[in-house]
Amino acid sequence: MTGRFQLNFPEPRPRDGWFKLGGFDVTTTALLVGLGVLSMFAYAVSPDALLNLVFFPELVREGELWRLVTWPIATRPTIWALISLVFFWIFGHRVEEMVGRVRFTRLVLILIIFPAAVVTALLISGAAAVGIGLLGTAMLCIFAADQPNAPFFFGIPAWLIAVIFVALDVLQYVGDRLWGNLMQLLLTIALAMIVMRQFGELRETMGFIPQLAGGKSGKSTSRGGRPSAKPAKRKKQSRDFDRVVSQGPWTGPSPGDQAEMDRLLDKMNSVGLSEAERKRLSELGKRLRGN
Repeated sequence: MTGRFQLNFPEPRPRDGWFKLGGFDVTTTALLVGLGVLSMFAYAVSPDALLNLVFFPELVREGELWRLVTWPIATRPTIWALISLVFFWIFGHRVEEMVGRVRFTRLVLILIIFPAAVVTALLISGAAAVGIGLLGTAMLCIFAADQPNAPFFFGIPAWLIAVIFVALDVLQYVGDRLWGNLMQLLLTIALAMIVMRQFGELRETMGFIPQLAGGKSGKSTSRGGRPSAKPAKRKKQSRDFDRVVSQGPWTGPSPGDQAEMDRLLDKMNSVGLSEAERKRLSELGKRLRGN
């Protein structure tokens, strides 16, 4: 009788991780998702602390260079942020299994740093990035380029899902005149395709991109000689959104600033903000940083 209602959970799927935590392989994808989850708890302790991780181009130009690296792990505890983490977990692991952990880590670092650095160097203000949603979109595009006809829900092919995701972001950024966000999005996707070609991948769909380094495909084997898994069918997930900031005259913080900022961020994630509301959000962000 004691074993009748016993729950038997499946063993964790073996992956090419950097180390093991219990029976769990800790991959680069898992590390990024884990840091995102930890940042949710950090937000609960000190909401202002999360602002120190967000990519603000003007603040990077003032010397806060760590923002070029930390923006993907800055995650507010919302349902959309959680879905975005799940989205990246699925497609990030597919790509990591495709190329191996070392190349995947290089790919992720390039996608995080280079587009943000270009936006910063071109003196483009009025834009910011936060959360892992942009990386999730890049992983989806890589998956779609590798398996363009893989069916999603209702049999919609992967390539069409990727096109819809990217098109919606482009329309939003163009409509809101967020040229920095638009440039970062397009650079991230383009770099993802270029780097994957240098790894010897995406020959069938991205063969027009020259392979300069002569790299070999990472699909054959992974650590211990295990064959890497081929990406499989996955359902579309929702995603996180980039945060927006612009410049303006700043005044000191007031007791209601945090509550107002939370309300504006929630509205941004659901229906978007007007121009006046975006400017107000920018002002609140500066105030809460103490500038």
